[in-house]
Formats: sequence, structure tokens, C-alpha cells
Amino acid sequence: MQPERTGDPDFEYPIDVEDPHEPADDYSLTELLAVTASHEIGDGETAFIGVGMSLISGVLAKHTRAPDCQLVTESGYVGSQPPGVVQSISDSVLGVGSLVATDQMQIFMDNQRGLFDVGIIGAGQIDKYGNTNSTVVTGDEGTYERPKVRLPGSGGSNDIMTSCGRTVVMMRQHRRAFTTDVDYVTAPGYLDGPGAREELGFEGGGPEAVITDMAVFRFDDDTKEMTLSSTHPGVSVDEVREEVQWDLAVADDVTTTPVPTRGEVAMLRAIDPTDIVLRGTDRIYDVGFEEWTEEVEAHWEKLMEL
Repeated sequence: MQPERTGDPDFEYPIDVEDPHEPADDYSLTELLAVTASHEIGDGETAFIGVGMSLISGVLAKHTRAPDCQLVTESGYVGSQPPGVVQSISDSVLGVGSLVATDQMQIFMDNQRGLFDVGIIGAGQIDKYGNTNSTVVTGDEGTYERPKVRLPGSGGSNDIMTSCGRTVVMMRQHRRAFTTDVDYVTAPGYLDGPGAREELGFEGGGPEAVITDMAVFRFDDDTKEMTLSSTHPGVSVDEVREEVQWDLAVADDVTTTPVPTRGEVAMLRAIDPTDIVLRGTDRIYDVGFEEWTEEVEAHWEKLMEL
């Protein structure tokens, strides 16, 4: 029996779906990742988010269980209600319904002042202490100047991990990404263990959770090591271990991640109606531009009515 994530029966989803508060039976593990991350944002909290999956999780939280959370983007918007996925952090759609439209410098100064409760970031690599790399993968032969793979870069991830009250990392789970040693520390987690952040004077609390398309990890209060907390439905502890390079710490009471509700899945597919991010299909290439814009606009209009 899969654990259920039952929605608030008094909440009315803006998406027309039968039995919206019942557990979904049609969802991808990436969609489960996005829903689970959205539950890390508390109602009334200020959440520093990026684009891609972190934006989707933030928008889902804002339109469902955390209507009083305030979304912040590094482009300068505070308290916005973007209706869906965007192509870049400078997309003007991020400013829809915003309380404040300022600039990047102000946002990062406010972050350093400790004004943001939670940040959500992605990464290309991560180690057992939650240090993340989104800069370069050097491999055995490469260097920083000539890496095997050059990743998108820090964006706001270093600032978020350093200064936000707590940080949630969203990643797809691959053994090559969950590595014993990251090739480059883009965003510092607990560095080399207990006390390291405090010694360097970091104001933020550091990583609190890592959520993948296989599992949820938390960090041990004493050792600061990433610890397996729950596995997604159909995923075993051993399968997760296979996708981690180090000897993974496992909680004594590993649970099963609750499945999303039918309403949450419908909302995700309205936020990302042409599957750009969540399901990784090629559908966006199979529709013409006019059909794409009409579908996106129809879904976004429903969300902007909230």
C-alpha cells in the first residue's frame, strides 16, 4: 500500500480534474520530485527559487498548500505569481503579480541579510556533505580550464546555500552525480563536516534536504552526512544505494514518499503544459508554434485567475 498525500478538502483547484484530493495513479517520478519539493515551502515563508524544476515547485506551492508564501527570483521580483515555466531568469513572466520589482543586487543583499527562509537549487554533482557542483566536471584528465563538461554555472546557488535559512537541492539521481568528491564546489554544503560552516561565518543553515526522482535525503544533525530518509514508490533502498558512490547512511525508519494528489499532478501539467521540464518528452517539438502558444496561454489564464 502506497502512502497517500491527501489534499485539503476545502481547497478548490483551478484545474478541472476529477477527485482532485485523491492520490494520483498516473504520475512520473520527476513529477513526484517536484511535488515533494513544493511541500518544503511553508505557508508564509519567503522562498528563493530559480527556473526549471525549482520554479515549478514554487509555483505549485503558491497556488495550492502555501498561498501566503512569497516567491523570490534573482532577477528582482518578490512576491510574484508566475503562471508557469520560463526560458530564462530574465523572463518578464516571472514578475506577474509581484509585490516588488527591484534588481539583482538588492535581492542578493537581502539574502545576505538573512531575509529568505528557504532556497531551492539544482546541481550537476553533490557529495555526502551536500556540497554541490554546477560549474565544471573535470573527469580524470580534465582541468577547470579544459573540463570534460562545462555546466551552466553558479547562478544564485552559492548565495542561496550560503545565506538562506535552509536549502533544498533538487536533482535527478545518477551515480555519476552523487560522487565521493565533487569536481568543483559551486555551493558549499557542510563542507568537510560538523562546524565547518560556522568556522567560515556562513549565516545560512545549509542544506536541509536533497530530493531526487528516486528518494528524499536529509542530513544527520551530528555527522552532517546525507542520510536516506524515504524512497519513492516502487524504488528500493538498494536501488538508491546503487546510484550513490559513497557508503550511504540510511535512516532506521526509511519511509515511502507519499504519492501526489490528482490535483497536484494536474496543476504541474498546467504549469508545464508542453512537457519542457517535468516529463522530458519531445512533445514541444511535435506541435506548431501557434498550437504551443494557445495551449500555454489557456493553462496560464486559469492559474492567473487565482
